[in-house]
Parts: sequence; structure tokens; C-alpha cells
Amino acid sequence: MIIYTVIGKEADGSVLVESSHAGVEGNFPLIATQLLEKLCDDPNLVPIGNRKTFIHREDPESGGCGAGNFICGGGEGGGGGLWGMGTPSWFGGSDPSSSEGEGACGLDTYFHVLHGEAALYVCLSDDTGRQAGVNFNYLEDVQRDFAAMYTPNKINRANAYGMNKAFGPSIEKLSHHYNTNRSSMATDDRLVQLTAKIDDLKDVIGSNISMMMSRGENLSQLAVKSEQLEADASVFKKRSTTLKRKMWWEYVKANSVLICVAAVTLFFLSFLVCGVGWGRCIAKDEDNDGQEGGG
Repeated sequence: MIIYTVIGKEADGSVLVESSHAGVEGNFPLIATQLLEKLCDDPNLVPIGNRKTFIHREDPESGGCGAGNFICGGGEGGGGGLWGMGTPSWFGGSDPSSSEGEGACGLDTYFHVLHGEAALYVCLSDDTGRQAGVNFNYLEDVQRDFAAMYTPNKINRANAYGMNKAFGPSIEKLSHHYNTNRSSMATDDRLVQLTAKIDDLKDVIGSNISMMMSRGENLSQLAVKSEQLEADASVFKKRSTTLKRKMWWEYVKANSVLICVAAVTLFFLSFLVCGVGWGRCIAKDEDNDGQEGGG
């Protein structure tokens, strides 16, 4: 049965609309407000467009029905784990996934969350099993009607409980309809599709985990190859520097040899033409000077 419904602002978690089932009393408005604040502080718990169920387990050791813990149940989106409301202890030290944790204040309560555009839609129910999926169908209808009346800009500018009077009756009609026809809705096509969607999501998550593990191994291999390539690059750099120096010295040696050969050749030619001690060339120059002086 849907006991309580609240619509909160995504920006700060303030309550815009709330509605309770007639004749049911409790502190669930306070708990729902704490849940909205937590969802605003950590948007990754239920990303926009996703849904998730949170189980609130009472802890009577704290002296009241308000304290306890939230356990992140099934659904879509990131996040998980639990956080405390009051004392962090589990009632009786029981396993959070077991049904033995039912406290003196009643059964575990189930908060179903749908993250829409600019708003968080939350309903509280006391049911489990196949009929629990009906709650998300209910929240989708609430979101549809609420989004038809209010734009995201209007939602962001609204004050706390500013839409309660206008939209509260719509929630009461929807919750009454779903509570009255709950058994037949449990076999509704949308619920069957939702169940199949959740099963597919579980398969995808399992596949993603396997891929991440495989990717981790591949990344380790790539890291080893990268280190090897870096070492090879360092060796190549050293060898190329050594080769460059060697080639430069070879170039210097070759030029030196060419210069020496050219010098020797020039000296040899001058020796052939001018003779030993350059006598022929010197005598020829003196004769030319004498002829010029006599003339």
C-alpha cells in the first residue's frame, strides 16, 4: 500500500507537495525529508531519469521510531550502501538483507525514488515482492501530471509547500486508485516490462563488471609495454647521439685528408714547375725584371 507521497525540489530538497494516506500517522515525513536532503547532497545515488528503492530499517535501541538506517535497494543508477539516521547500529545486529531486522515500531519501510527533471518523486510503501514495482508506475504517473502543470523553471522558483494546495488532490486521487487496484496492477504490462527491464539491467551490470576486470588486465599489459617502449626509446636516443658524433668525426677526418692531399698535390706541382728551392721561377722573374730595366 502507498502510505505517503512527497515531491521535493532537486536543487535543495525542499518539499513542494506531500500527501498521506487517510488514517495513517507516523514520522515518515521527517524521514522522507532527510532522504531528500541526502539525495540532494549526493546526486549520484539516483541520477536524473533513474529510479531506486531505499529500505529504512528502524533501530529501537535509539529510544524512538525515528532512528535507523537506509539500505540502498534495487533500481537504476549509481550509488549504493547505507547511511544512518541517528544511531549507526543495526537492530539486533542482523543482516540488512534479512527480514529479521523488523523493529518494535513495525516492518521495514520502503521509499521508492524517481528522479525527474528539477524534482524528486518519493513514495513510501509497506509492500515487497512483485507488487513493489507498482510504486514506480505510480511515481511515473505523478511525474507525468506534475510536469504537465509545472515547468522546471517554475519548480526551481517555488517556495516550500508552494504547490501543495494545487497538486495535493491529484496525488490523493492517484494513490487511492493505485491502492484500490493494486492486485490487478501487479500483473499489468508495464510492471512486466519494468521487471524485464530490471533483469536486463542486472545482466548489463554483470557484463560491465566483467569488461572492467578485463580492461584492468589489459591496462596492466599496456603499462608494461609502455615502460618497455620508454626504455627502448632511451636506448635509441643514446645510440643515435653516439652515431651522430661518430659520423661528424668521420666527416672531419675525410675533409682533413682531402685538404692534406690537395696541399701535397699543389706542392708537387710547384716542385715540378719551379724546381728545387723555386730556382726556376725565381730566375725567370729576375730575367723579366732585367729586360724591363734595359728597355
